[in-house]
Amino acid sequence: MGKLKYFGFIIPIIFFSLFSPVSAQVLNVRVTVKMEHLQPQDQNELSDLEQRLTDYLANTQWSEGNQDIVLDCNLNLIIETVTNRGSEKVYRSQFLISSPSGENFYDKACEFTYHPGQAMDAFRTYFDPLLALVDFYAYMVIAGELDTYSLLGGTPFYDRAQDIANQGQLSNYSTGWTKRLEEVILITDADHVALREAKFYFYEGLYFVEEEPNKDYTRKFVNAVVERLANVYNKRPNSKALKRFMDAHYQEFCKFFLFAPNQTTLDKLIQIDSRHRDTYEKCSKSF
Repeated sequence: MGKLKYFGFIIPIIFFSLFSPVSAQVLNVRVTVKMEHLQPQDQNELSDLEQRLTDYLANTQWSEGNQDIVLDCNLNLIIETVTNRGSEKVYRSQFLISSPSGENFYDKACEFTYHPGQAMDAFRTYFDPLLALVDFYAYMVIAGELDTYSLLGGTPFYDRAQDIANQGQLSNYSTGWTKRLEEVILITDADHVALREAKFYFYEGLYFVEEEPNKDYTRKFVNAVVERLANVYNKRPNSKALKRFMDAHYQEFCKFFLFAPNQTTLDKLIQIDSRHRDTYEKCSKSF
């Protein structure tokens, strides 16, 4: 499963967790910068960007407290064009970031400035369009990951991402920030609280499949997950956040049902996520 959880919210037994709720994280990010479409001179000016972003992400303290959880993710920056704006070069790019638990974001309209040796200061007092973009999505990934460790555990990090998006809208580099703000508002609105809860129960359920097998607990947790997914689906059937979660985890759902068959709950899941009906039906044939 890749990570152990603390648990015991919906089962009437007190469990002692291996980890206390966490407040800080270390990001282990694999950064890739692609710029094949740029002229050689422009590529040369960006030659150190990949390593400098890697160092920035690794060395930034993303929150206070103990650094007791390492979060892995991949970041791809695809730089497509460069234009001159006064004395600055403005780069247009695509931005992709993903984590093992499915916190995946694709942004196809990014702009930023950069020059060789540019300062990368986590405690800057000015708006840096490149670092603001990196920080925003780092906080989005951290927030989503922490929601899997504790109920709504990512809230402080979604708040930070929203603050950055608000700043971005008011900056001289406002391209894309309205959509980014809408993204974080979508994830944190009242209609999606149940989805954030479902993330937590999903990984709790996997614990009782992979680490400490228990069919009764597995059924309780998967029922809790599907119940909450149905809640979101009934309110927002076309939710991007719900689709992202299902795309990341639809194959893993089979682990629940193969270990602890539950046709009624599986039928509900098929209604919620009909795009992956074939996979779910293959699961049921193994009951």
